[in-house]
Formats: sequence, C-alpha cells, structure tokens
Amino acid sequence: MDNLLKMQQDNSDCPSLILLDINMPVMDGFEFVEHYKKMDFLNKNEVKIYLVTTSENAKDLERAKDYPEISGYINKPLTEEKVQRIIDKHF
Repeated sequence: MDNLLKMQQDNSDCPSLILLDINMPVMDGFEFVEHYKKMDFLNKNEVKIYLVTTSENAKDLERAKDYPEISGYINKPLTEEKVQRIIDKHF
C-alpha cells in the first residue's frame, strides 16, 4: 500500500497488474481494495487486480464479485503459467 500511496503522490501511473493476497497480516485483500478505490491514478481503469488465495471458501469468492475492481482470482501456488494466462488475457 505504501508504494501505491507514493505513486499517487508523485502522479505516477499505477501498476497495470496487482496480485493481491486475500489473507495479508496487516490488512486483508478486501480492505486493500477499499483503500485502493479511494486512490486516484490516471490509468486506474486499465489496472487489473487478481486475488491470490489458498481459500476455496465460497464466501470469499462471492464477496470478490461485489468488487468491480477485482478482475478475478488465482489459486495458490502461483505459477508462471497462471500469470502468463492473465497477461495473455488482458495485455
């Protein structure tokens, strides 16, 4: 989050792809998205956010659908092939 805040202050573009773990120690992925929604970047509509998770909890996956900012989710382990599929789909 700190890096994104610095980018916003510098009027930099946001990264095109954010891989976001649902279960982070300081804030969870959904809290991150709530903060992200309030941020302003020139390229914000082009950014793809993917949740990375070990959770197969239907509640988490349903909750993700409530956030148009979230483009999808990836189950761990994260592999080069999984990332390549996202890149091929969106970039």
